[in-house]
Amino acid sequence: MTEMSALMPGARPVLSRRTPYQRITIAEHPRYGHQLYIDDDLQISSVDHAYGAAMVAPLIAAQPLEQVMILGGGDGGVLAELLRLADEANAPLERALMVDIDAEVVDLCQHYLPGICGDAFDDPRSELVIGDALAELEQAEELDAIVYDLTLEPFCENISRETFVEETIDAMASSLRPGGIISMQCCGVGATTDGEPARHRALLNAVREAADQHFEDLIEQQVVIPSYEGLWTFLAARKAESR
Repeated sequence: MTEMSALMPGARPVLSRRTPYQRITIAEHPRYGHQLYIDDDLQISSVDHAYGAAMVAPLIAAQPLEQVMILGGGDGGVLAELLRLADEANAPLERALMVDIDAEVVDLCQHYLPGICGDAFDDPRSELVIGDALAELEQAEELDAIVYDLTLEPFCENISRETFVEETIDAMASSLRPGGIISMQCCGVGATTDGEPARHRALLNAVREAADQHFEDLIEQQVVIPSYEGLWTFLAARKAESR
């Protein structure tokens, strides 16, 4: 999720592949292990279990936790953490639906980052859909939780980032049952990510304002993600019962 123009210093490319959607690069770093880059932006490294844990931890507040949708997350880390959390909490998870646009991301991460995804894709509770995550979201209803592991930049032209954030959070609210939980990655904090703290503050404010329209009990975490070499902000909230 960091915004980088090239591989991290010390990382060496293992493979680079252009798909119909993006350029995927697998690299190896002496400290962080195998890394996934998409269009030169670092997504995750083998040591970054903290990312999935931060995304999934708030979901335990959803009672019951039976139907969960993960938007994006092709590396499988969020899915693996969700299954682990459900097992540890004895949560009655029935279906963990993960939607990602690019099957090659899923395949490559299973091969090069098995420590992140484990055998999550083989779990009988897991369902993988290769397709448009936001289109799938529009068809979903009465979910217990939604994990947003996509970019917060607009997917198409002629729409502002603020409008995209507002419409996306509105769609998540519509697909959740009352009391359901959203959890989402937001942005980096300070110059340790891409050096644009003002831009990140503006994005985080847009997320907060959009979430306030539908959700309550907002919680923000700032978590150190090792290979990001800095803090990353995550937000979770509960859909109001009466709105």
